[in-house]
Amino acid sequence: MKKIKFIGLFTAALFTAGFAFADDFDFGDDFGSDFGGDFGDSSASFAGGALEVNGEAQIDFRAYFDDENEYGLPVDEWKTDTTPKGKINLKYSNSAVSAEAKFAFSKDVLENYREDVIDELTLESYLGNFVVQAGKMKVVWGKGDKLHAIDNFNANDYTDFIIPDYIDRRIAEPMIRVLYNVPKDVGPFSSSRFELVWTPTMTADRYAASGRWVPAQVAGLKSELTNKAGTAIVVQGVNAGTANAELASIMASASTDEQKLAAKNKAVNAQSLYTAMLSNSSSLADNLYPDTKQLKYMQAGARFTTTTGSLDWGLSYYVGRDKRASFDNSKIDSFVSTYLSKGSADDDDKFIDYDFLQVFGLEAAKTFGAYNFRAEGAYNLTKDTAGDDPKVHNNSVGWVFGFDRDLPLSELNMNVQFQGKYILNHDKINDLGVLDTESGTFENDNKVVVNISDSWNHGKVKPEVSAVYGFQHYDLIVMPKITWYVSDGLEFCAKGMYMASYKSEKTEFEGWHNNGFVQLGAKYTF
Repeated sequence: MKKIKFIGLFTAALFTAGFAFADDFDFGDDFGSDFGGDFGDSSASFAGGALEVNGEAQIDFRAYFDDENEYGLPVDEWKTDTTPKGKINLKYSNSAVSAEAKFAFSKDVLENYREDVIDELTLESYLGNFVVQAGKMKVVWGKGDKLHAIDNFNANDYTDFIIPDYIDRRIAEPMIRVLYNVPKDVGPFSSSRFELVWTPTMTADRYAASGRWVPAQVAGLKSELTNKAGTAIVVQGVNAGTANAELASIMASASTDEQKLAAKNKAVNAQSLYTAMLSNSSSLADNLYPDTKQLKYMQAGARFTTTTGSLDWGLSYYVGRDKRASFDNSKIDSFVSTYLSKGSADDDDKFIDYDFLQVFGLEAAKTFGAYNFRAEGAYNLTKDTAGDDPKVHNNSVGWVFGFDRDLPLSELNMNVQFQGKYILNHDKINDLGVLDTESGTFENDNKVVVNISDSWNHGKVKPEVSAVYGFQHYDLIVMPKITWYVSDGLEFCAKGMYMASYKSEKTEFEGWHNNGFVQLGAKYTF
């Protein structure tokens, strides 16, 4: 059962705290998108409004390096990827309404996630102090600097690991959003904002199904399911062979017609089931997850933000689903049996689901001298308040706090943020002797994210280096980068990544030790 432990590690480490910093940390730029230079004005007027068109075209050349491959043998050649992609943004607005559509194009989107060609689609109406939005949208909650504890509505796309910019990794969700801006002359709530959000469905965090960025824990789960399916098929093959042998024996003996018919039906049914199981096994690992495009997976939330003196702060409430998977170990065998025999399984038969979740959030930001501080705190309430339900994540407390400041040398800026989580009733995990969703987790999980950047040659050259270190997992990521803004809209970028996991197990980046890449890219923004 060693590989089954991967399920616990995956949902506990990777889904619980793993990649949490990646939800928000910025590994790329998303700078200006205005028309300029030889292209003239980016807008055109239509019936009292204006149509804006902008976008970008980008191509990256990436070469991966590893000390060892998956078999522990030296790697003699660097694997390379060439990734072209682009965006087109259209926006129409007048004094009362606006409509904006953002289109994204890449090989992965066009081949595997065609619905994401429409990256976002937002319809917005201005009704006095109210703003009403509807569409396929991305909403960010929290004062954190691209690192959050209370941002829950949109899931994350990790198919290219944590390399794209934060907002590009977020998966847009159909939603309705209502904002109310309190007038400036209304007592203590002056300049405050109230916000309501509702989504009819939920999208879960997305991981690579093949290639380099498949997490080791996901690969382990699929391997275990493949082994279980193989065992079941072998058993059914033996059953079919036994049934055929019994039929041959009965046909050769002085048996009655009823006995011969019964033996024949038994052999035919056994052989049919064996053939079906062989056929269905190829799609087993692709049908593990429930359909979250149902109202029972809807999400809602309310947020209040305001300013008191020089302190920006806010309160929020979210109710919906955890984007990390949880699992019911007791259903795995029955799921495999059901799927192999039928070629499908109802959601109630599946062993993976997404926990009902409520999040109570607090956020704040304030400047002290040269330091800009920000913080977020969250109480994550699931249905496992006692901490002893192996199918559900325990309640937890999460936080983000950090600062940035300019340094007195060149144009250096330093940004330091800490992210952590404390799992309540951690000692109750595995109390029942059953593998728990959070098996393999730490009671405390803390990491630090540091970014140091500079600007040279009047802002035309911008070097930076980022690093992430996990205190409990001993995981490390280092990312150097330098961008050259050649001319209006055109930039060249060279960057790299190195990863290490200094523990043999319970690591967030298991399977990627001494993994990394170097990358050259060009982007034109128009």
